[in-house]
Amino acid sequence: AERTEMYTYYYDILVRHAFGNYRDILGEVSFSPLMAEHLSYLKSKSHSYVFSNSNMVSRADENYAREVMQLFSIGLVKLNKDGTIQVYDSGVPLQAYT
Repeated sequence: AERTEMYTYYYDILVRHAFGNYRDILGEVSFSPLMAEHLSYLKSKSHSYVFSNSNMVSRADENYAREVMQLFSIGLVKLNKDGTIQVYDSGVPLQAYT
């Protein structure tokens, strides 16, 4: 039941902002429990915290930026102006980024 709650919460966000603006939906999704679980920021530490407590330099986590691009902006594959998927001569879809 606990896992179901995360998915219904995420669904409710999408329903609530279906006809709203990009900033509102992205803001609420960013702080949702489901996004925290799928990304690595659940129980993560800031760079300054890591440095001050262990004298180690940490690297930025790019998972969040990648997920925003995939889910809420450019997607996984390149599209033509009419919305159809761009493909190589072999029929394989062109990736939006690598």
